[in-house]
Amino acid sequence: GGITSPKHFGQSGQPIPLPVIRTIEPAVITKNVKTKEICKSRLSKNVHNVEGGGYIKTKVVYFATQMKSKFSPWIIFISLVLVWGSSFIIMKYALMGFSAVQIGAARIIFACLFTSIFAFKSIREFRKTDIIHLIIVAFLGNSIPYVLFPIAINHIPSGIVGITNSMTPLFTLIVGIIAYRRKLKPLKFLGVFIGLIGTLILINPFSSNSVVGTNWPYILLALCAAACYGISINSISKLNHLSPQAITLFALIGASIPSIIILIFTDFSSTILSKSDILVPFLAVAFLGIFGTSLSMVVFNKLISITTPIFAASTTYVIPIVA
Repeated sequence: GGITSPKHFGQSGQPIPLPVIRTIEPAVITKNVKTKEICKSRLSKNVHNVEGGGYIKTKVVYFATQMKSKFSPWIIFISLVLVWGSSFIIMKYALMGFSAVQIGAARIIFACLFTSIFAFKSIREFRKTDIIHLIIVAFLGNSIPYVLFPIAINHIPSGIVGITNSMTPLFTLIVGIIAYRRKLKPLKFLGVFIGLIGTLILINPFSSNSVVGTNWPYILLALCAAACYGISINSISKLNHLSPQAITLFALIGASIPSIIILIFTDFSSTILSKSDILVPFLAVAFLGIFGTSLSMVVFNKLISITTPIFAASTTYVIPIVA
């Protein structure tokens, strides 16, 4: 019967439903898509192949599906623990050549450049309605913590900072209840409470024999970073319609803007050129950006989408073992 945009008509002259592409990959609903090319490029992602030339209105239906293996969340969990746990000691090497602010800013630039290589096509998933949550993830999930942690590590042991970071599930729980009206399940509350008690016992900041000593105020910086993560994790859970790569790319693009300004005004380039022993600190920052931020964020966003914010945040309970 032919096609009259935006409606389709059958032989009877009655409107018929729009063609449907079924996919678990997030994108924009009812977006103009070139069905033939899109479907061919996504055959490996279980999309029904709809033949058709030119552009037509196409309804895209998305299914939130669990990963096939029940062990996959735990594999991701352990991998993140190993990478993020080692990041605290790697920050020590980075501090040998750069300031805390430079490390945080350069880490984001490395991460943004690397993410752009494999996630650039995800830019088409951008929606204006996601801007607020993306800003929260960009600054509270990346920029601010990446500066606060190196400052804290410069004054207190990296292991203690790692332990303080394990307060993240508590902040995730509190923010989820207050701001996002999530239901408080007794078992989750019990788990977070036990983790909180364990964290306080390990840090023991008020004891005269504490390894922190008079530098205990720097624990507050690590606590602020953990609080930022708690807010960010809840925001990420509201972006499940985006792919993990898209969330990571958009957040890092937003965070890279102030990072570039910071590196310009802190003479980052002159620091690299003026020091002879800068290779190890430079490689440490590159590792933090590529592995500790870019790849880890993609995997972490995936973990949130297939489990819960509390489960994902619980990685911080195991990170101190590595840190």
